[in-house]
Amino acid sequence: MKLRQLMINSGLAAVVAFSGMQAFAADTVASATDAAAATAATATQAPTTKKSIRAANRAFSKTVQKTLSKTKGLEDTSITAFGNAKTGQVTLAGQVSSEDQDRLAVDTAKQVHGVTAVASKLTLRQQGGG
Repeated sequence: MKLRQLMINSGLAAVVAFSGMQAFAADTVASATDAAAATAATATQAPTTKKSIRAANRAFSKTVQKTLSKTKGLEDTSITAFGNAKTGQVTLAGQVSSEDQDRLAVDTAKQVHGVTAVASKLTLRQQGGG
């Protein structure tokens, strides 16, 4: 009888110990998942280094540049956009053949998402050459 009681009690103890291990394992997995999520969130919020600021400015300028190049009436122009992604300011530089193209370029750049101000440094291309 004592042997049977010992087996039952030790079996019960083993079940209790095993179920406790599963709970511990589940807590460990949950905390590991939380830690991984926190690490991913930290990695997403990149520090503002000079390199990341320049990359953001280049991407912002490229967006404006693409919009200008796709605009009807600005196909034959050589316009470069310099943008500041943080402030939304854009400076347009290059040559256009008419003042209408200058106005069109400025108006088009203002319509790009994120642009707050546009400065035009566009020059009027001289016609003729003789």
